[in-house]
Amino acid sequence: MLSGCTSYQPAISKYQTNFNFSKVSSYAFYKRNSDFGQFQNISYTTRNSIELAIEQVLDKNGFIYNTLDDADIVITYHLVNENAKELLTYNKGVLYCSLCLRGGEAQADKKQWQTIPGSLIIDVIDPEQKRSVWRSVYPLKINAKTDNSREVQVKIYQAIDAMIDKYPHSRDVSKTNNA
Repeated sequence: MLSGCTSYQPAISKYQTNFNFSKVSSYAFYKRNSDFGQFQNISYTTRNSIELAIEQVLDKNGFIYNTLDDADIVITYHLVNENAKELLTYNKGVLYCSLCLRGGEAQADKKQWQTIPGSLIIDVIDPEQKRSVWRSVYPLKINAKTDNSREVQVKIYQAIDAMIDKYPHSRDVSKTNNA
């Protein structure tokens, strides 16, 4: 169902090279009523679609959903819109530091972030430091006039799948599934 005719576009990512990504096995989201929920104005339907796709992709890759207090990482996201102030507020909220994220193809190839309206940003937050240690950006290209809800969900899933592909350490799903 999710592998329709649309082709994947390249996701771009950066990460902090001194964070131990190989030790990560569980994740959480901030609660909806937290400050994070106030960083942008998107509908509950869109939030649900993004979080569901994140859960599906991370589950497929062997990560386990956990409580916020016990998770190894926290996943946050931002859907870029015309309001540049919202993105600045989000970046401050996740303590995003472009200079701190030196790993990944965005740094190696000097690729530019495509934070155009409609792009999806996913951050991995270190719960101890409360700052972004990994970021990926993907141009969703959702057409609100012609895309139905199923097409939107497929685009979101494919974007997140392409983004998580850039995560600096893959989980051994066969060991996770046999445990």
